[in-house]
Amino acid sequence: MPYCTDISLDTNDGHRLSAYVASPDQPAVGGIILLHEIFGVTAQMQELAEHFATLGYKTIVPSLFDRIERNTCLDYDQIERGKALADACNQQHLLLDLQAAIDALDSDNTALVGYCWGGGIAYFAACHLQVNAGAAFYGTRLQNYLHQQPNCPFQFHFGAQDNAISSEVIAQVRTANADSDIHIYQQAGHAFANHARSSFHASSTALAEQRLLSFLSCANT
Repeated sequence: MPYCTDISLDTNDGHRLSAYVASPDQPAVGGIILLHEIFGVTAQMQELAEHFATLGYKTIVPSLFDRIERNTCLDYDQIERGKALADACNQQHLLLDLQAAIDALDSDNTALVGYCWGGGIAYFAACHLQVNAGAAFYGTRLQNYLHQQPNCPFQFHFGAQDNAISSEVIAQVRTANADSDIHIYQQAGHAFANHARSSFHASSTALAEQRLLSFLSCANT
């Protein structure tokens, strides 16, 4: 069973943010920083961290909204409030917060893995911070960052039935990241990997996780 706890992270500009950490009960094979959806550090994100810990990855979920509103955990119907919090985030502050999480992991094999809003931020952060790999699950706002290139291998996962991400955006992702793995799940929509939402699609999630784990393993070789 993983060891799970809440911690505080101190950034280089003096901010202190909260984070949820799940550590494996054996030597870690690497570290994962999970970047949350617009709903904050939900129970589902904590459970996902615990799941990755059972697979051998020490996993941190930093509360990226703490500079605006501490300990955010919204219901899934609070979409507009979540979008407002995301809009209020300062990009440089996000980089500082994620760097603090990277420092806390202290791993030679660190990956940024983001979902929804966190997927777009994972891509943005991978263009500016030093990590081994990055992945975005149905990352929103990606088009805002595609003029930049990640410093590491990056993997993308999209649902073909995602009403929040157009086929045009996916085409832009392909053009900007010609060497990246871009996976499309024909039966899946937005948030297909979130088991707490009605959009959850089990078989697509299982395949995406298999691909993610293989990708992270290769990034460490």
